[in-house]
Amino acid sequence: MEMALNLLLAGVVIVFFVLVLLIFIIKIYSAIVQAAQNGNQKRKDAKKAAEKKPEPVKAEPQASTIQTTTDNGAIPGEVIAVIAAAVDAMYDKPVKIKSVRRSRSNSGSSWRNAGLFENTKPF
Repeated sequence: MEMALNLLLAGVVIVFFVLVLLIFIIKIYSAIVQAAQNGNQKRKDAKKAAEKKPEPVKAEPQASTIQTTTDNGAIPGEVIAVIAAAVDAMYDKPVKIKSVRRSRSNSGSSWRNAGLFENTKPF
């Protein structure tokens, strides 16, 4: 009986040691892959910055030209400006926004969906 307990204890210790070792190997591999991806992205950004010419500064619009009130449930001008700036920051080429409307989605908040997508995508 004593030999069986020793064998059982040795087996459990070895299994947990290997599991911990695998966890460390996976974390190290993940860090290496992320570093390589970040390095590639930095090189692409540096290349784009070198190719991109400085654009002339545009004058800011007058405060009276920005719509600040809602008409019949319309989206305020400030919100449209923020959405346009976010879309422009997301794409490398100029994008033309044709319309902006509220989502009628019943699948929950957009922030919740973005969080789910971010936390469940493979590394």
